[in-house]
Amino acid sequence: MKKYIVLGLIVCAGWLTACAGEPTPAPLPLPPPPPPTKAPVATAVPTAAPTAASNEINVVMGYIPNVQFAPWYVAQSKGYFAEAGLRVKFNWGFEVDGVKLVGVNQADFAMLGGDQVLQAREKNIPLVYVANYYNGFPIVVVSLKEKKIEKAQDLVGKKIGLPAFWGATYTGWRALLYGANIKESDVKTQDVGFAQVAALSQGVVDAVAGYANNEPVQLRLQGKEVNVMRVADYSRLVGIGLVTSEKMIAEKPHVVRGIVAALMRGVQYSIDNPSDALAITIQNIPEAGGTNLRTTDAVLKATIDLWKSPHPGYVDPAAWAASYKFMKDAGFIKADFDVTKAYTNKFVP
Repeated sequence: MKKYIVLGLIVCAGWLTACAGEPTPAPLPLPPPPPPTKAPVATAVPTAAPTAASNEINVVMGYIPNVQFAPWYVAQSKGYFAEAGLRVKFNWGFEVDGVKLVGVNQADFAMLGGDQVLQAREKNIPLVYVANYYNGFPIVVVSLKEKKIEKAQDLVGKKIGLPAFWGATYTGWRALLYGANIKESDVKTQDVGFAQVAALSQGVVDAVAGYANNEPVQLRLQGKEVNVMRVADYSRLVGIGLVTSEKMIAEKPHVVRGIVAALMRGVQYSIDNPSDALAITIQNIPEAGGTNLRTTDAVLKATIDLWKSPHPGYVDPAAWAASYKFMKDAGFIKADFDVTKAYTNKFVP
């Protein structure tokens, strides 16, 4: 269980995802249990004393607590949320929970991928992406170096392992083929479940799709040399970010502005002070320390690469336009709608 907690990534986020109920970057790279039948459990992380005029808000996170959420723990521990007049409770549940709960105003915010937001908007669920968390879609295709798979065209004729034919990993895989102009029929795909590392190590497949801060990290910790192909180098999909509702933006813009600013402070602090961010994370997730410390540290370092940005939080309109085009061309969404209403930069510091 401890290893599961440390390695479980957010694309159910991890950005982060394999748990969404429809074909579509926040990830559980290990097999999740059946979807819950009730709202996710809310937990409060120890924090500095809130101000008298504090607002209690709840955020639907990824499936389980993980070092990829270090900026949240930092913002809580350092009092950034309290300074913004906020008391934050974390709800741990599936990404689809975030879509549903924020969509009906039963949760205030959620960590979701741009693909999930677009699918929600198509169904007239009024979600709005208010801050970027990852600098790109975190899905990668990883192979052992000996296979000499270094670019997308090297995948033609090869067998690729996918955790499922839905979820963020599948969306990212389709986006890579789309960006490289490769037909799906030119590549053999196999459902290997969430055992991508084992499938690759045992030669069941030539390459696997997974998360930049999971499968490559595990393989390198095992002493294996790998080639990593980023979906972000082939397709501009919007990665994991902070999402809220149109109602929240209209009625409590100060809350949206406050949480975005505090979270971005947490992101920057985690980038600048990784050792402290790691220590704060372990205070909140004791299982991430001890025998799991080496793995946790490696995952944090890989995740920092996903956080780094010239302008933390900035939402790229061009990436949204590209995501919308891909999602339509690939059949993930069918209706026409105004994609510019799916995001905003008005709250980004």
